Amino acid sequence: MTAEELVEAALPVDAVLNLIGNPASVFHPTPDDTKIQYTAGPPACRQMLDAADGRQTPVPAAVIQQFDWKDDGYGGTSVLTSYQGSGAKEAFAKVREGLKTCRYFERQGPAGLYKATVTVHPAPRFGDEAVRFEITAPVKLGAHVTEWTVVSIGSAVASFTKLSVAGHDVRAFPPALITDEITRLQKAQG
Repeated sequence: MTAEELVEAALPVDAVLNLIGNPASVFHPTPDDTKIQYTAGPPACRQMLDAADGRQTPVPAAVIQQFDWKDDGYGGTSVLTSYQGSGAKEAFAKVREGLKTCRYFERQGPAGLYKATVTVHPAPRFGDEAVRFEITAPVKLGAHVTEWTVVSIGSAVASFTKLSVAGHDVRAFPPALITDEITRLQKAQG
């Protein structure tokens, strides 16, 4: 699928209850993003997160969509990627295999040093295969938790993240939206 086909397969803004704007847009991920520098932790962590975010070589077609709900101050994100050949299976395998050994990492981001722990949750039943995990980092306001659901769908990989800060928010990305997105990606692939 091309990036334009991924945009068409992304959830339409008017289909998401209480959503504030934010249609999907083409995303140009790079494996060597200069904004993120890992300073500690097993290499599997970087490989896992890069694969979940579509930061692969060769670079896949990619689309990002931000979800901001009226009653949710932290929102969520989806990243849809499409690969040639066996690229999607390889990218998903990096996520799945990374979760076997990645339990912590540190990285320098735009807001400073980010010290995180990784917790693996039972795999949900989405697409061809799926994994769910969360990344937790202490911040002044309390725990900063991002829950990830990564799904393999044919030649595509879809990542859904949901942010929670200091326990003031629902952590899970809405399962009904994940199901809707997977259905749209399956139809787009024929």
